[in-house]
Amino acid sequence: MAVQVQHREATPAVRKPPRHLHSTSAYLALKERIVSNQLPGGSRFLEEQLAADLGISRTPLREALLNLQADGLVRLTPRRGVQIVPLTADDIIEIYSVLEALEDLAVRLIGERTDNAADLAGLSSDVQAMQDALRDDDLDAWAIADERFHGRLVTASGNGRLSRAAETLLTQSQRFRLFTLRLRPKPVKSTRNHAALVKALKDGDVAHAREIHTGQKVGWREDMIALLKRFKITQI
Repeated sequence: MAVQVQHREATPAVRKPPRHLHSTSAYLALKERIVSNQLPGGSRFLEEQLAADLGISRTPLREALLNLQADGLVRLTPRRGVQIVPLTADDIIEIYSVLEALEDLAVRLIGERTDNAADLAGLSSDVQAMQDALRDDDLDAWAIADERFHGRLVTASGNGRLSRAAETLLTQSQRFRLFTLRLRPKPVKSTRNHAALVKALKDGDVAHAREIHTGQKVGWREDMIALLKRFKITQI
């Protein structure tokens, strides 16, 4: 595991949607490789390498890279190519602290909506997918369902600014969740808490839903800090 600590990134700019089909596919392909840690933090590549690997020209690749840079996932440096931005231990703690607040607000907003039935049904479906994945001992499927749950949670808030603020942080947090997926116990407790959160929202008990969410996040943050120390993870 890497031990070099990098300087923190400035707040990323607002990402613009890719204009070309090749840019979109390149963006999604590279994003998946970064989030899944196939392209580890700190690694460097020439644009020519990436273009050849993806089978596209430099122009759509450049547009995809600019969008990934806006997401805070890569850093473009003249004459030095593309660097995958590493996440330091401090970055990880900051990301989860902000996400905790944003998701708490999302839970409150969902509970205040009178037209939330379809979103709650979707969240229930995500929880069921997590439960099925645990039953099948399929951690990869669990991670996909968990990512979908958290994305749906902030979107269901009905607050577009909240969703956009959370989008980049959720992507970055997914890098850490996937990196540690098999370093920590099976996420049985997390799945149970997700189910309890949805049930509380369906019952109209917003205060209890927020208590469940806060307890889940506080426990997760403590476990995460212990994990970072145990495996001496300073960056990914």
